[in-house]
Amino acid sequence: MTRKKTFLVFFLLLVAFSVALSMEQINEVSKTNTVVIDGENITYTVTAGLLPVADQNGKEMVRIFSVSYERLLEREDPSRPVTFAFNGGPGVAAMFLHFGAFGPRVADRSGDGAEIPAPPYSLVDNPYTLLDVTDLVFVDPVGTGYSEVADGIDPQRFWDVKEDVAVFAGFIQSYLDWSGRRRSPVYILGESYGGIRGSYLASYLQDFGIFPEGIIFISPVFDLGTIQWSSMDDTALALSIPTYTAAAWYHGKLPAYLMTDLQKAIDSSREWVEEEYIVSLWKGSELSEERKWATASKLSDFTGIDAEVLYKRGLRVNAVEFATLLLEEEGRSLSMYDARITAFGPYVGDSNDETMFALSGQLKTCANDYFKRELGYLTALPYRSGNAEVYLNWNWESGRPAPVSPDSLNTGYPDASKALAQAITRAPYFKVFVASGRFDLECPYESVAYSLNHLEIPQSLQKNITHKVYPGGHMIYFNPQ
Repeated sequence: MTRKKTFLVFFLLLVAFSVALSMEQINEVSKTNTVVIDGENITYTVTAGLLPVADQNGKEMVRIFSVSYERLLEREDPSRPVTFAFNGGPGVAAMFLHFGAFGPRVADRSGDGAEIPAPPYSLVDNPYTLLDVTDLVFVDPVGTGYSEVADGIDPQRFWDVKEDVAVFAGFIQSYLDWSGRRRSPVYILGESYGGIRGSYLASYLQDFGIFPEGIIFISPVFDLGTIQWSSMDDTALALSIPTYTAAAWYHGKLPAYLMTDLQKAIDSSREWVEEEYIVSLWKGSELSEERKWATASKLSDFTGIDAEVLYKRGLRVNAVEFATLLLEEEGRSLSMYDARITAFGPYVGDSNDETMFALSGQLKTCANDYFKRELGYLTALPYRSGNAEVYLNWNWESGRPAPVSPDSLNTGYPDASKALAQAITRAPYFKVFVASGRFDLECPYESVAYSLNHLEIPQSLQKNITHKVYPGGHMIYFNPQ
């Protein structure tokens, strides 16, 4: 498919989901509340409901559930931004960002983020909500939250990289029209897989006549080839090692010379990976026995894993293996979402990942209580915080980069880097802020940095990108600081 044809297909996808059936939300509930931010009482209106999105013929396709927060002002302010927030998965509702980070009501947390909360659970006012500077809209993709498809429509149709983005673009246009916010500055906020969704979305909205001013990414992935749950390429493996070092340091498993200072240990790890480790991986079976043992010994220093184990595994330990091996003698495993947190037994997935299991339980409880008791959103359906069926049936094919020439194949991993670069290049005012967690094994911060450092954008626009690393995991906002 030529580049011109590819653009046309993507544009038509956007048009196909751009029409709202009406200017009213379905099952809408609204309430006024107040939150204190920096000593100031902020009064806001919260509105929850389903907004229909239709195809170009006006036929209803989906009803997207969202919760919006608008600050009540004495007079209309067209310069006040509106930020559209979503989580990742794919197949995850906006629950984590909504009740864990940026909503005016969040789950009660304490400590440094490495503590697992116990029932009973409750929501508290959030002094760190973004509501003082922007209105907020938390959006649940098809198959999550209370979002639904129209009768006779197969939901799996929308479980697709590009179809998903098209629905989001249609929803945003419909929301701006419904709420009378066409003049408002638009921002995007995405977490995890939200890196791919948000990058494509920013570029597509520009094609759509909606021009975001910026985007916030939390623990994102832009190129699935840079993270291990989709790739065991040398690059993906090497980019994980500094995160292994941080985790091993936290649990006291590094040699004494590396335990004195975390940042120095990480810097040494990164330098060694760049200069020696990646070279050893590159050589493969051509690597001499002496060099292989030397590499295994140094890799052991930076990961806390026994050198003989590393040697026998060909100098390769993926993130799940690392999560199991580091504390194996203590009978514990690390969380992939926050390597500071541990659980009993080997790592087997989200079911025994202490971070995901415990935090999901807390947030699900709070979300269902909030919607039904605090807001009075009446439905017999439970709030679907996550949907494994969506993830397992997701079509990644449409997210792969376009072939380099018309007669070549569309191969490789889904990668939204070009879309993000396009959004930045076309709008010099467009700003990107990226936050990563130092102990995140799912989307290691070096993988994020690698993608950002390889964006094909002019040097003069590099200043529009900010990447910060924080002392937390995948959901860094659970650290109070």
